[in-house]
Amino acid sequence: MPSKDMEIQSHYNLIQKELVQVRQVICEQFQSSDDQISSVLEVLSQQQGKMIRPAMVLLCSKLFGGIRQEHIEFSAMVELIHMASLLHDDVIDKAQLRRGQPSANALWGNTAAVLLGDFLLSRAFMLAAASECEGAATLLGQTAQVLCIGELKQNLFKGRFDLNEQDYFQMIEAKTAALFRCSCQLGAMASNAPKDQQEVSGQFGYYLGLAFQIADDLRDVLSSEKQEGKTLGTDLLQEKFTLPVIHWINQNSDQSQTSSEHEEALKDPGRLIERMRQSGSIDYALEQAKLQIERAKQSLSLLPANPSKAALLGFADNVIMDIV
Repeated sequence: MPSKDMEIQSHYNLIQKELVQVRQVICEQFQSSDDQISSVLEVLSQQQGKMIRPAMVLLCSKLFGGIRQEHIEFSAMVELIHMASLLHDDVIDKAQLRRGQPSANALWGNTAAVLLGDFLLSRAFMLAAASECEGAATLLGQTAQVLCIGELKQNLFKGRFDLNEQDYFQMIEAKTAALFRCSCQLGAMASNAPKDQQEVSGQFGYYLGLAFQIADDLRDVLSSEKQEGKTLGTDLLQEKFTLPVIHWINQNSDQSQTSSEHEEALKDPGRLIERMRQSGSIDYALEQAKLQIERAKQSLSLLPANPSKAALLGFADNVIMDIV
């Protein structure tokens, strides 16, 4: 059976050349006249990830026409914003690994990691300011603001045993789905697609982002560090309660379990996973991810069939591969 990475890679076939160009633009943003800073940025530039958000920009642009330099730059912008958010996340989570390598905070400390994230954000907005695409810079700025709100909500929700699903979805709408929506909408916007089709593209990204985050949260609970190449189980360690945990807590709330009893269960991940399986919480979260995937695919249903649409649908289908 093909791995998730192999399946994702197959959907990049349409945009391989363009993704190389995106990486080149990103590498240009890691340049600095200061040798010491440049050496640090060089390490970061070698840790670029799967480029899923740039791929969304490029594939959505291909839905409505060809790819121009503006699409390449938009793709670089959303990835820079994403990379900045990861630098900040790792500081908050005290994560030691990122993409199989030592995280920036592990290498240079928390202060440097936060400032590096700020540096990448500044580069993204410098690119946006130079764009002639009407509304693009505003959309990117609004999205970055929403993303920060999502991260803030997640940290304010830490350790809250009274969280419900509505709280969870509000959080992941902001911290993840917003940037996916932005990426897809930017691709359509830069291709001068009609407003309603820009909205359709954004809806696809929104639901894909929800599914992506639910799946990522499940992997955090279920996967090993070797499989994912990052510090896993950090959500539980940091008392960031994700959908399977919230569902399990709510399933057990009628049994008069106290917060201290829940806290005790969270200290034993193996036993907690067993309890979540028994209560149906793992399956429930997986079904919720599948629901968002179907909503994403339905968003594109009225668009004509073409290779770009097929690739986007393939991305959606592969979100939950290899979870359980």
